[in-house]
Amino acid sequence: MKKRLITALKLVGAVLLAVVILALATLPAVFMNTMYGYLPILFLVIALLVSAGCLLWLRRRIVVVADCEDLQCVRGAAVDVGLKLVNQSRLACPQARASLFISDLFGENDALREIPFTLSGKETIDLGFGMDMRHIGLYSVGLDHVELRDFFGVFKCRVPVTGRFTAFVTPRIRPINEFNVVDEVLAESDVDTRVTVVGGMDYTGVREYIPGDPMKQIHWKLSAHARDYMTRLQESNRQQEYAVILDFAAEQNDNREQLMDLNDCLIETALSLIEDISHHDAGYALLYTDRTGQIARTNPRGREDDMELLRFFSVITPEPPGDYPDACQILSREGQRQNRSTNAVVVTSRITPELIEAMLQVKRQRRSPELYYVVPAVWNSRELEAATASLHQLTDADIPFFLISTESLQAAEAPVEGREPA
Repeated sequence: MKKRLITALKLVGAVLLAVVILALATLPAVFMNTMYGYLPILFLVIALLVSAGCLLWLRRRIVVVADCEDLQCVRGAAVDVGLKLVNQSRLACPQARASLFISDLFGENDALREIPFTLSGKETIDLGFGMDMRHIGLYSVGLDHVELRDFFGVFKCRVPVTGRFTAFVTPRIRPINEFNVVDEVLAESDVDTRVTVVGGMDYTGVREYIPGDPMKQIHWKLSAHARDYMTRLQESNRQQEYAVILDFAAEQNDNREQLMDLNDCLIETALSLIEDISHHDAGYALLYTDRTGQIARTNPRGREDDMELLRFFSVITPEPPGDYPDACQILSREGQRQNRSTNAVVVTSRITPELIEAMLQVKRQRRSPELYYVVPAVWNSRELEAATASLHQLTDADIPFFLISTESLQAAEAPVEGREPA
């Protein structure tokens, strides 16, 4: 509202100034009976026409030079966009403004900033800028437009520019046990009997540490309580076929930043699980909803497939329509296949009674379901406890589930300099 008021006041001021100048130019013509009385207004009109003509000529003589190609980087990397504005004319422009932009996950342009500058004859202006690519996806970045004004500031025009680039921001793939798993039980007991499958292994108890035990198997919380190292007792629980279901359906949320964080964490969790499974020489498939609203099934073979996946992934969709394939529908479709996978791993940020029932049905089919529930980092302990309580049916059915906080995104970020051309 304040910005609109300021714009309106500037417009009124410009109109009043133009009226005053025009009135002053016509005064000689009113009070003088000779042709010389029309010279001021005639000079003003000619000056405005010349100024407008120079502006149109200058518009045709300005080109944009790009110093970079399409970009590819991992989430959290800093990239540099190289842009230069070259004035091929000897005319100068006293007032100009460049608008730089980056699209968001949902395809809308968010202006980064507007840069005012002056342009001399035969001058080159460096409009390059850097940015931190914080979210996974396919984006457009670059120069949206350049606006020029004439010498009097009366006329303006936009320069047709082509300084647009595509930026592929790929996920950070890391061991699944590096994700911030929110503990379902905030205080662990001395004897821990919960089943945990993060990283592909179960543990059903603990024992005293024996030299040679892997450090990653040490139960640190219980060790601190017992004042001696305690090791998890583990056994493999994974079978040979996995269906990793990536669900882009989400709860209603008007905070776009939180939605993009959820989207990042969903993708990184699912692809990190795929990476973990592939290291155990097990069969797997990734199931997801594509941008056309159809269920897609693929077998990613490494990081070289990430860019192709990002082209087809649906974006996170709050409160999707009824025909949108969510985790429940994908899980049901997978269960109807003749050669269905023996393990179903669901990665989602939305829990519904229908999804819980679908996972219970998988269990009844003597298959092994797992749930990775991605939650916002801003959730407090009460909200986390409520989320855990809503999954009591899974607990009763011995179906393992994990709450993954989007705080994992910040914990995984490390400074990454430079960029790689696509």
